Amino acid sequence: MARARKPKKPRRTSAGNISSTFGVIRVSEEIDEIDVQRNMLALTWIDDIVNDSNGSLEYENTSNGVVAVGYLDSVKIQIDVRLCAERSLNQDYWEQGHVPAFVNSNEICIEMGDDYNHQVPDLDLCAALLMLLSSKGVPLSLYPSTLYQFMPFDKLKGMLADEDDSVVKHTLRAMGQLACAASLRQLKKTLHQAKDESFVVTALEALFYGRGINMKPYMPLLVEFSNSDNTISKVSAIEMIGLIVTPSQKEYLPILKRLIQFNDPCVFGHVLDLYIEMAQEDALQDCIHLLQYRNEIWHTFIVQKLCTIQHPLVRNFLSVRYITNSISSNEQGLIENYLNEGSETQAEKAVVEYILSRSLFALPDTTSNDDDDEEFSGLGSLFG
Repeated sequence: MARARKPKKPRRTSAGNISSTFGVIRVSEEIDEIDVQRNMLALTWIDDIVNDSNGSLEYENTSNGVVAVGYLDSVKIQIDVRLCAERSLNQDYWEQGHVPAFVNSNEICIEMGDDYNHQVPDLDLCAALLMLLSSKGVPLSLYPSTLYQFMPFDKLKGMLADEDDSVVKHTLRAMGQLACAASLRQLKKTLHQAKDESFVVTALEALFYGRGINMKPYMPLLVEFSNSDNTISKVSAIEMIGLIVTPSQKEYLPILKRLIQFNDPCVFGHVLDLYIEMAQEDALQDCIHLLQYRNEIWHTFIVQKLCTIQHPLVRNFLSVRYITNSISSNEQGLIENYLNEGSETQAEKAVVEYILSRSLFALPDTTSNDDDDEEFSGLGSLFG
């Protein structure tokens, strides 16, 4: 590590800026002199904290100037004191309560808690954070939750057992931003310590969405929560199952068959898509049920997926639906394309042409013609 020169006492330059250990800090002319003096005092305080830390804190030269460096276990935290001061003393300053830093080379703003006093200068927050980093035996829950995402998994696991639910929630939220491999044993131990089912589901979401971890070992937990009485947990579990399971995993077909009966929009996305793709023509009966008893928002999606299945039963059903139902123009177009594309022989093409000409869109009165039933009674054999 390249160490900076001896700490420099903050002083005003001829241009009205501040010369400090961390570099020259630009000061806007509109800033009140009292605020300038408060920040200069904080700079002196920060130097004292670093120098009295017995080596737990250091100065480090970077391409942007000098920063104060501390460690949280193996996590390296570089606090950009100069930038923090300039945010407060310049017109490009936008919001209080943030400490600019690099954590394991990731540029972030370390955010203070909701109970932060906005009358306190941000440099005072730098000083407070440095004091935390230089102290021993400080509970991790006292650190800003912005840092949780960089903590080792075993530290997060310990925090999940904390009695303060807010700590648990912050920890779970941060888990989604930390890339590391967590074993099933670790996860189960962690999740069983959580008091609330929603915490468990949130942790699973964090692992899947935030870390991209292979979720196969956690599928039993997700399947369990897909039966939950808690709608939020149930929906989250179903959405993850739909995204995780692949069409080749036929062992999940009975589970998907159960899930599509859940009357919620979370189903008619990946879950229903996956089920129809897996089951093929065997999904037809379930699709007919859904078309009868679900909101119309489902219908176009279901018909679109059925149009990917070339099977006589599906063709017969869609032909009848085209003729005898007041379907949307989107469904009409899907079925027309499906029937035309699946017709190879001249006989099949003639039947399709006849079906399309008999649509209720073209002939509103055909439902009252008893002879039509006889005309369509033998269509199935033509598609065999």
